[in-house]
Amino acid sequence: MSKWVIVGGGMTGMALALAGSAAGQQVLVLEGAAETGGLTGTMPMHVGDTEVIVDRFYHVILESDTHVLALLDQLGMRDEVRWSSAPASVVANGVSYPATSFTDMARLPALSLPSRMLIGLSIGLSLLLPRFLADRLTARRWLTLTAGPSAYRNFWAPILRAKLGNQACRVAASFLVFTFRRLVSARLSGAGDRFGVLPGGYAEVLRRMEQKITGCGGEVRTGATVAEIVITGQSAEGRIRITLADGTQIFCDEVFVTTPGPITSGMLPQLTADEHDRLTAAPHLGVICGVFLVRQPPNDSYITYLVDDADLTGVIGMHALLPAVETGGAALLQLPRYCASDDEWFELSDEQIRDRLLAELARCLPDYRPEVIDWAISRAPHVVPLPLPRAREPLPHQTSLPGVHVVSTAQNTSGTLNVETSLHQAEAAVTG
Repeated sequence: MSKWVIVGGGMTGMALALAGSAAGQQVLVLEGAAETGGLTGTMPMHVGDTEVIVDRFYHVILESDTHVLALLDQLGMRDEVRWSSAPASVVANGVSYPATSFTDMARLPALSLPSRMLIGLSIGLSLLLPRFLADRLTARRWLTLTAGPSAYRNFWAPILRAKLGNQACRVAASFLVFTFRRLVSARLSGAGDRFGVLPGGYAEVLRRMEQKITGCGGEVRTGATVAEIVITGQSAEGRIRITLADGTQIFCDEVFVTTPGPITSGMLPQLTADEHDRLTAAPHLGVICGVFLVRQPPNDSYITYLVDDADLTGVIGMHALLPAVETGGAALLQLPRYCASDDEWFELSDEQIRDRLLAELARCLPDYRPEVIDWAISRAPHVVPLPLPRAREPLPHQTSLPGVHVVSTAQNTSGTLNVETSLHQAEAAVTG
């Protein structure tokens, strides 16, 4: 039996630890934060005397998310998913229009009939676009060429902005290929249009994962920030030495690092220059998310796309999927702002971010003034590397250092991140 150390207690790290424990490995998870979860972490909020547990960042489950559903089966939690359908809307110049389907959005008043036809053509051509060409063009240029400037400005731009914020103009067309093919694959597999949510977010999932890990003799240690990982040579304790920020040293045979590329690079000084470059060269998409419990939501939509330029990527109405009884009778709104990892918003206080987000919401929805019951701000400067045109191949899971594995968004070339991709990443690293 070898000793595995998992650096990072997000969903990828916890899935790796669960797989290692099931395979009979001695597992130790090191998480720098006070709790596990990473981007799937949760937090308490309050409606009067009622405590409500919510996700720090918004998450939904699709019926095509086979890895997520398999994990929930393993934990005995599939029946706890609340499935429902919810509309979407788009706001332009303060006016709201239905946007539940591509057909709805193609009927936007700003789009002419030729533009609507070109939108369909752009989707079809994107599905056929070879990867080597998709990697050489930006999504903006490709969609402008295939659908025209008007359709891009009034249709595609708000969709891309909802996913990528102010980084939307930089992403490669391969982002479209991946996204459209995933949607088509879901349709062909028989998956429907329903969204699934877990009351209380992923808190109970993470708790049960930890129970299974510790039940197999493993350990999950929070508040344990890793400063350095080096190969010291074979010894009775293990060939890999991990030094924590407080000076504690841990030795092991295998280490799996699940932190974002730039952070991973700083931990591993013995990597080659090429490996460091692969971990740090691509700009990262970051996100700041305002989480608000309000008396009344602005509409009944799960997603409200914003056509007008705003320092707000969109409006996520979790109340459309989560019954109010699960949130103390309040409506749960999340206001994300996707941006570059070095965006100046990351330097602002929580109060400054709250005020800016609410001001942008008021500018986009002039008839809506939320009565805020409770609020919180979540930040993640390194969500996923952006797939840029002519990007290099990602770093393999097995690095040049014996026993040192990188299993993280460093291998993510899609530009999107969700629980399904995190679990798939962990499986790929374990099974090879």
